[in-house]
Amino acid sequence: METIILGSPSTGLGDILLLTSVCKHLLKTSIKVKVELPHSKERFAHLFEGLAQVELKDECCITPDIGGGHYATRKLRHFFGNSADNLDNRPLVLYSDPESERWVSEYLEDKPNPVIFVSACSKQWDSVRSMPRELADGVLGMLNDAGYTPILCSYSENVMELDCKYQLTDLPLVKYICLLRRVGRYVGCNTGDMHLAVAVGAKTEVFQPFDHPLFNESEWNYNHPTINYSRFQ
Repeated sequence: METIILGSPSTGLGDILLLTSVCKHLLKTSIKVKVELPHSKERFAHLFEGLAQVELKDECCITPDIGGGHYATRKLRHFFGNSADNLDNRPLVLYSDPESERWVSEYLEDKPNPVIFVSACSKQWDSVRSMPRELADGVLGMLNDAGYTPILCSYSENVMELDCKYQLTDLPLVKYICLLRRVGRYVGCNTGDMHLAVAVGAKTEVFQPFDHPLFNESEWNYNHPTINYSRFQ
């Protein structure tokens, strides 16, 4: 059986999720797939369980992030042609475990109508992908007024100090996947968290700035038609 080695277009979560979709497509062929990931992205390895063998390396052929999952999806749709539907990671059954499922159930017990809220992006273009502070405050207020329980999720490198009662920082990926799937609703900026929400079938409301470097309304929504976009100055 022929073996091919794949690397991600970038180390971003959106592109890594897209790579799982390519592996899923190749499962239908006689090709065996090996995926190379840098050691710094070891936490993403379990996303490929049942799809491909993962090899962690000190150096991988990783190209710069030039638009994340959106840009890469357009290119790969063109490559696969009529088989492009295989690139839709919706809904993708991502790895889980009993301990994470128990933790999520207990965490959500006292939180009616929970919604995952992500206000900041830690990757490139963070200045135009992250929400301005005043917008984030306003969205939190609207969610609270509408009877939702916002859960602010972030990573150490992109924490935004907001007046939000429930906050989770650096949540392990498996628990985050379980939480997104169980909550089923994502509100926030365009970042890897958004791609993960789409992958588990969660409803998504994304705030997208008018001046994003690669924004093209028809192509953007073509890639992820389930996302509802709101644009801000």
